[in-house]
Amino acid sequence: MTAMPRYRTDQSPRALATRLRALCTARVPVACGVYAGLSAPVPTSALHARITHAMARAFVAGTSADVPRFEPPPSAQLRLLTAASWDRLDGAGPDMTTFPVDLASELWWRVHERVLGSSRLPDRALGASRLPDRAFGSSRTPDRAPGSSGTPDRGLGSSRAADRAFGSSRTSDRRLACDLLLRLGYSHRAAEVIGLSVIDPRKHVLSPDLALEQLAVLRCHLPSSAVEAMALRGARSGLPPETRRDLALFVVFRNAARGADSTSIRAAAALATKASSELPQNGFTGLVNRARLHRALAAVPFVRRDIAETHRLLGRALESLTSITPATEMDRLAWADEAYALYAFLVRTHLTVGLGQRAAGYAAELAELSPGDDRTWALQGDALAACGQLEAALDAYGRGVALGGWGAARAAYLRAFVLERLGRVAEAAEDYVLSQRIDPTSSVAAGQVERALPGATYAAG
Repeated sequence: MTAMPRYRTDQSPRALATRLRALCTARVPVACGVYAGLSAPVPTSALHARITHAMARAFVAGTSADVPRFEPPPSAQLRLLTAASWDRLDGAGPDMTTFPVDLASELWWRVHERVLGSSRLPDRALGASRLPDRAFGSSRTPDRAPGSSGTPDRGLGSSRAADRAFGSSRTSDRRLACDLLLRLGYSHRAAEVIGLSVIDPRKHVLSPDLALEQLAVLRCHLPSSAVEAMALRGARSGLPPETRRDLALFVVFRNAARGADSTSIRAAAALATKASSELPQNGFTGLVNRARLHRALAAVPFVRRDIAETHRLLGRALESLTSITPATEMDRLAWADEAYALYAFLVRTHLTVGLGQRAAGYAAELAELSPGDDRTWALQGDALAACGQLEAALDAYGRGVALGGWGAARAAYLRAFVLERLGRVAEAAEDYVLSQRIDPTSSVAAGQVERALPGATYAAG
């Protein structure tokens, strides 16, 4: 069994700027243009990109009420990273209005028009004066990407542009607009469409209808601890049961992502269970939500390394999910979205206890669901390596490299690691250099380049 190393990279705003500059010259363009222009999905588009495009189509068609909540994409910076991989930092700016015309699809401008009220509003019409980011604390992304142009999005407290665009629109329109703008990397504009203003996180009362959207925006500007505390208070409040359940699940998943065995994750799991008991359990939506609940509950024993209980709960989640057949396009996407998250969790839990063959089986399901996602091939490669199938693992990581973009840095690093184990040192060195060329902020890749090529230097950005 070969245990794969963890790929680590710097997530600071300064590192993002370095990463974007490096991507411009790395020659690993992303084929999918969903995030940078809302082009139609292609065969190499990830499931989360197909979901984003479907959300945009529903938004402009006025069918927002038919769109469920989906898992967030793996990064809020996919537009920036995609544009940089094309050497188009003019597509990484903070204002949707200044997005390059030659990169934007008709759907992009239809979304823009619906959000802003016009395809090219003059700057003075876009809302009130800009509030500084410090009103919300430090931002996770820089105000201006390197090489970007145009006026930044207006402040988080401004909602006049949204009022013009939406008027008395349904809450579902505002919810979907916010979710879509966050996926496209416009967090300030997302705040506007839900009317979010500068708040005191210790006293703020979450909206019954837009609580999850408020938290998603605030995550871009507040420490995780403050946002999770707000969610936990909301889960204990008199909000509707669906909102309380979703807030509690938010806390569970955030703690699980950190591997934190905390009182918060246990309290949130109990609150999610209680709120779910007040909601319908049958039908398509009920069963998908039941699968999601059990996936969340499984995270509690997993962070304690109680693998038997983890797998029991994941088995219940899988049972709920496989007992239903989606009927509409949105249902199919919702089913696949939950299935992807569930199978990814199953891969990780089986790898934890050394069950590589079982992990590889679940990884194959991921490849069926989303072959255009670099995470798919990273997990499949890890599972195959755990089984000792190193040549097959190389192929899996190679699929990740071929997808291009920032994700290719991790794939190249992992492929290099396997090549070293196979004694193919020269090829491994090439892949370590490729990984470092794509993402010079990764300390692990930099260390391997120096070890493989003593005396080598690499200029970051």
